[in-house]
Amino acid sequence: MLTRPAALLRNRNFLLLTLAGSMSQLGDRITHMLIITVIGLAAPGRLLAYSGGAFVFVLPTLILSPVAGVVADHWNRRKIISRTHFIQFALIALTPLAIHLTGSYWPFWVALVIFFGLDTFNNTATPALMPALVEPDQFLAANSLNLTFARVATVIGMVAGGFLISSLQRWFGPAAAWRLGLWIDSAFHLAAGGLALAIVLPRGVRLEPIPHHNGIATEIARSLRIFFADLAELLRLVFRDRLVAFVLLTVVVSTFVSAVAYTLLIFLVQQVLGLGTGGVGVFSGILAVGMIAGALSLSFMPPRIDRPRLAVLSVLVFGLLFLTGGRLITLWFLAVVALVAGIAFSWLGVLQNTMLQEEVPPAVRGRIFSTREFVANVTFLVTTLLIGTLGDLTSYRLVLTAVGAGLTLTATAAFFWIRKIRSGPPRP
Repeated sequence: MLTRPAALLRNRNFLLLTLAGSMSQLGDRITHMLIITVIGLAAPGRLLAYSGGAFVFVLPTLILSPVAGVVADHWNRRKIISRTHFIQFALIALTPLAIHLTGSYWPFWVALVIFFGLDTFNNTATPALMPALVEPDQFLAANSLNLTFARVATVIGMVAGGFLISSLQRWFGPAAAWRLGLWIDSAFHLAAGGLALAIVLPRGVRLEPIPHHNGIATEIARSLRIFFADLAELLRLVFRDRLVAFVLLTVVVSTFVSAVAYTLLIFLVQQVLGLGTGGVGVFSGILAVGMIAGALSLSFMPPRIDRPRLAVLSVLVFGLLFLTGGRLITLWFLAVVALVAGIAFSWLGVLQNTMLQEEVPPAVRGRIFSTREFVANVTFLVTTLLIGTLGDLTSYRLVLTAVGAGLTLTATAAFFWIRKIRSGPPRP
């Protein structure tokens, strides 16, 4: 009898969707290595500079989130994924030419704003499409295996991308490193679009588009009205279903931790330890190895594992790591932090997707995942600004200790909240 992961890998549509996401991750990680390189060169010693870099990939996603959920629930999700990847391919492939013609790196930043805005449609449509490709009792294993593939791609993209950019900078200068990195990125998105396009949806799954008889400005306004109406509906769902509220809380916490890692830990590795972009790539690879281990381990766990308590345990792990990190900043300790944190990140990501897929009605899944993206990006943006400002005004050690204490208290409170949810009346 086939194990759950083996059975899923025999599912052609699931495999294509998973491989498309992996190709996308490979390209995206190289893009992030380019951003980190620029920040380290332009603003050495400043934590707030990393907060500014976050605007490039967070702000466009935040703006487009209201539209992405509506599109994912009313259009063919397979085509959304493939077409956005094809647009990303063309955009990034032409950026070196725009840089050459203008004699400026402004086209790079403009292209990245558009690029990460398009990622919103991929990030919303992919988990919304997943339940149509696998059986309900395979949701946990499918999300786990999908994330495992994505983390493998992250390891390769961050480690190889970091060393590649550092090496090319030494050999040929920054311009050659940028051009090659952008072209490699574009090639991966071309492959991702082709893989997504090859998915054949089961009969009855396709969602027909809503007829558009008005101008584009009217349709955009209509989409925004729909989004805020759906957001109100989902907020009512949060108040009715405390488990959904709990999941959204874990989304805020995990995004908060991601923002702290982006602002503080990259700074520690690149500048405090003096390891540069290549070092960031290695530590990102270690983090991703932990994510692979975490995601893969969940695919072998019992389908009815206690999801909320495992999520709380993940938050507690983050809290203890940051508390210790405030006093102990060494090469080997940060490597251990990256590995253990990677496992906890994966557990939270898989558990969040699974609990939402189980709790939210199919008709609004796209909108709940879009709302999750919206909440996550607001949290990330606010956190990076807060951590960057506090780090520059005080010290990174003090910020690490404060974050660790806050996460530990949050995990403790969440444990008692779960007990209260389960001891209360049955959910409607």
